[in-house]
Amino acid sequence: MTEDTAIITVRVPKKVKIAMNKANINISKEIRDYLEAKTRSLELYALLPEISKRAKNRKVTLNSTRIIRKYRDSR
Repeated sequence: MTEDTAIITVRVPKKVKIAMNKANINISKEIRDYLEAKTRSLELYALLPEISKRAKNRKVTLNSTRIIRKYRDSR
């Protein structure tokens, strides 16, 4: 890894660790991937108020209902 990293220690029940080792699961990678996905999810969630605010100001110029109906009727 070329990024700066930090060490995080996680305690799990021994049964979980043994099961993951038996399944050849890279525990560090799984936890790292989960934390990265969770962080990204939280970042996107934080953007929702701004997106909603901008969406209220947006005007729809295309009524897709008519286009969909025309397409369905043509089949």
